[in-house]
Amino acid sequence: MQQLIAMLERQLGMKWSDVVEWLRSQNSLAAIEQKLATGRLSDVVSDVAQAAQKFAADLHAAYITSGQTEATWLDSNVSDTLIHFDAASPQVIAAARRNTLEQVAGLTEESRATIRQALVDAAQDGINPRETAQRIRDSIGLTPPQERALSNYRAAVESGDYTKALGYELSSGHSDRTILSARESGRALTQSQADLAVERYRQNSIDARALTIARTESLRAAHDGSRDSIGQAIGRGQLDADALEKSWNPGPKIRFARPDHQEMGQRSAIGVLEDFVLPDGTRMWGPGDSRGGAKHCANCRCCSSTRFRA
Repeated sequence: MQQLIAMLERQLGMKWSDVVEWLRSQNSLAAIEQKLATGRLSDVVSDVAQAAQKFAADLHAAYITSGQTEATWLDSNVSDTLIHFDAASPQVIAAARRNTLEQVAGLTEESRATIRQALVDAAQDGINPRETAQRIRDSIGLTPPQERALSNYRAAVESGDYTKALGYELSSGHSDRTILSARESGRALTQSQADLAVERYRQNSIDARALTIARTESLRAAHDGSRDSIGQAIGRGQLDADALEKSWNPGPKIRFARPDHQEMGQRSAIGVLEDFVLPDGTRMWGPGDSRGGAKHCANCRCCSSTRFRA
């Protein structure tokens, strides 16, 4: 399971970054500026739904891969039957529809919130429409807090507050050296140097977001595919649910590791169709189960393992 999650995480991280860059390519600076000038704020960034649908398809492909991988493992451990994952089952098709709707709704609302934040920041800074359009374009793929951080970083760089600029976690090492040199020599950055520092910060923010999304969604896809593959085999009578058990394997015990998840690693295995019950009472089929919400799913590095009972 860990190998599968790692593979899906790499793939989904690249897919998310590709979707963001495609969305930027569809929204030129001139097009955004024109929409701002005509008051078309509701669609100042176009094709967001199409981008969400594309990523939803990538997520569904990851889910299918997981289902097929689980079916292959089950088949290798069960004789006298051929276990497969039916990607065309009504349940799987319904899951794909739900996923697409959730992605479109989520990305659309997030995009609107980020644009609102960019407009507020631009108004507070008193910048012209062209610069406002640039900020909106730079915010594509970011959350509102990330857009705000980018805006603050830009302000620090452009105002010459180099000590503050050097304190940002997502700043670029290359630009940090340039900024440090400027601070020590008492000179100002050129506009091109400032623009490059801001662009590097933006890209680092996109990369950080891609990692969070990939880690969270790969975990969900892997466990959802595994669950549904097992469910199909049990439903067809090819597998006895009592023959299988599962355990919660916590992620590395690092600074931000969830204590509840670490505790789950000390508990005994449960039946494969049972829910894990976390110390706070949350019920989850396994790590990444959407019922856990962001509290238990975002950036989680746990996984579950299924085995045949002795």
